[in-house]
Amino acid sequence: MSRYIIMSTVINAPIDLQHICQIIDGFLGILEWSVDLEDSDKILRVVSNNDIGPELVKSLARVGVSSSVMEVFDENGLSLGAGLSFVH
Repeated sequence: MSRYIIMSTVINAPIDLQHICQIIDGFLGILEWSVDLEDSDKILRVVSNNDIGPELVKSLARVGVSSSVMEVFDENGLSLGAGLSFVH
């Protein structure tokens, strides 16, 4: 079952986006992802086979990218709940 994870990120420089790419490449089961740099929350959208939100937040924090899970949806668009973790 696919999960659609919506995250808020803090991207201040091109290197932050490079770090996001590197971290996401290390996760198995990510089917697709995108970042909306025009949005004030720099929304990161991830489609994954699993709910990797908390792990992704921790991994991004290790490379200096703050993030939080805003919402997780199932493949039918039903909310599975919002994440509460925010890492500085």
